[in-house]
Amino acid sequence: IRTLSVLRGGSSSATGDHQYLPISLPDTFKERTEDVHVALLSVLHASRVTRHLQPIGSSDIQTLSKKDASPVTVGDFASQAVALHTIHNTFANSDMYIAEEGSDALRNDEELLEKVWGAVNHVHTGDLNSEEELLKAIDYGQGIGEEDQSLVTKRRVWVLDPIDGTKGFLRGREFGGQYCIALALIEDGEPVVSVLGCPNLPLPSTESTKAIPYGAWSENEVKNDAATGSSNGLFSSSRGCLFVAVRGGGSYEIPLHILEKYLLEQSPLESASANLPWKRLHVTANDGTAKAKHEATFCLGVERGFSDPKGTVLKIAQVIHGPDALIVDEDGIKDIKNSIRMDGQGKYGLLARGDAEYFLRLPKDGYIDWIWDVAAGYLCLKEAGGKMS
Repeated sequence: IRTLSVLRGGSSSATGDHQYLPISLPDTFKERTEDVHVALLSVLHASRVTRHLQPIGSSDIQTLSKKDASPVTVGDFASQAVALHTIHNTFANSDMYIAEEGSDALRNDEELLEKVWGAVNHVHTGDLNSEEELLKAIDYGQGIGEEDQSLVTKRRVWVLDPIDGTKGFLRGREFGGQYCIALALIEDGEPVVSVLGCPNLPLPSTESTKAIPYGAWSENEVKNDAATGSSNGLFSSSRGCLFVAVRGGGSYEIPLHILEKYLLEQSPLESASANLPWKRLHVTANDGTAKAKHEATFCLGVERGFSDPKGTVLKIAQVIHGPDALIVDEDGIKDIKNSIRMDGQGKYGLLARGDAEYFLRLPKDGYIDWIWDVAAGYLCLKEAGGKMS
């Protein structure tokens, strides 16, 4: 385990007035320590603000519609602002940034801008000092230069989906609505660092991993959250996962409440002496020793009409699992018996830690996947021994 000095908050490394907070990282990340620590802090900030904003049990949150009819929320804008602001403070001149949102909608809607600004100020521990700085941070993700506003080209590109799985975000946290903050660093066209922050994903072997729908909160969890929730410690000991991978260095998982504690709350001395519980991930072995092929679990999207409009995945499941592969749910719809349905790239994390074995996505004709839709999940899966085609 290596000890790394991580920037507390968001102060620029160029100013010389930053505060350092030492944390331990896996030895296999030694070639990428600065990249990893900035990525972790960036995704942690974004995870906190989205955890604060995710509705409790319904979609009672303001949304806009993008050109492809997908929703965008206050959470998308707030997440992108704090994430890119954190990265830009360290890599202002050397790197390029590509992210899903732009600031135009906020510049044209003062009420929406105030909601985003209020959410960021409620939980963010960085140094966004004004609404204009927030708008500027969001627009870092448009891949343009700060001075001439022209497109720039760099060999290092940070790719961000501020909320991957917006519909899961809108389902509400108590219903188990899943989403993630997906961040990847690409060098010369290849992902080299990736982080998936999954604020509502149950930790391995916890009660909610067996719930239907996947990740739904138990009554006890609902009561405990109401009793202990605060802006200083948004993640519980049973929920909130972060996956991080480095090319050639493996894929790891750590609970968000642990990362939150040591990056944002503990004193430097306490953090320096802590041996953080990084868990190296490995996909389920494909030789039948861990699980027979007919017992393997499919991890699929919730929107069946989107991820499998022609029913091809159901047919594939019947080939793998046999004639008893399918069930009919309470709505009279056929589904795969041994499956988990959830939104967002957190599915790659479940495969990486061995909670599922197959992820198939065959969207409708004409749909385009953007680089932020796959880059972070791809590296987390690959470094855990998985394959993607």
